[in-house]
Amino acid sequence: MIAKLLLSAAAGCFYAEFVGYWLHVLLHSEKVPFLSRNHMLHHLVAYAPDKPQRPSREYLETTSDRASILGIGMEWIGPVVLILGVSVGALTALGVGAAEQAVFSAVALGWGALMFWYMHDAMHLRDFWMEGRSFWKAWFLDARRRHDVHHMDLSDAGRMNKNYGICFFGFDRLFGSFQDQHKRFNRAGLEAAERRYAAVITGGAARSA
Repeated sequence: MIAKLLLSAAAGCFYAEFVGYWLHVLLHSEKVPFLSRNHMLHHLVAYAPDKPQRPSREYLETTSDRASILGIGMEWIGPVVLILGVSVGALTALGVGAAEQAVFSAVALGWGALMFWYMHDAMHLRDFWMEGRSFWKAWFLDARRRHDVHHMDLSDAGRMNKNYGICFFGFDRLFGSFQDQHKRFNRAGLEAAERRYAAVITGGAARSA
């Protein structure tokens, strides 16, 4: 029984990283336009490629005037609830026990919140506590640099299509979206993104004024 629960916990972590990666890809794809538009408030208003990525010790929220839970926008929460619900239904159909499902779901949600919420927000905070702890410092700064690449390195079409992982980039390596270091800033790419999401930028700037 213990072994099954431990396996369920490990599967929950893997599942959260996998789902988080592909959901992040979806948010940048415009396959579901309103999801991408909401996500671009974070990328082109709060932490735009040509702005400081850590302007203060407080995270710049983009959800104050729209539906959210604890500052997490529905572009994240809605798909997560749907995907997890379908997954639990599939586990039930496969005969996976209730205890294993509970551990799997709790760990998946906990790991997802830790990585794609808490640690994500930390990437944009000045003087985050991990910077001063030698055990975590090197790992954190590496992850933060790669997250900065995600925000600041654009394709010519204005896509931020690198480093969708937050702290772990195994799926980026596997699926070809990994980039370790910054390249020369692509001003034309930023202009393309700003044209595509002009309404998002104008509306977001007005709300934050």
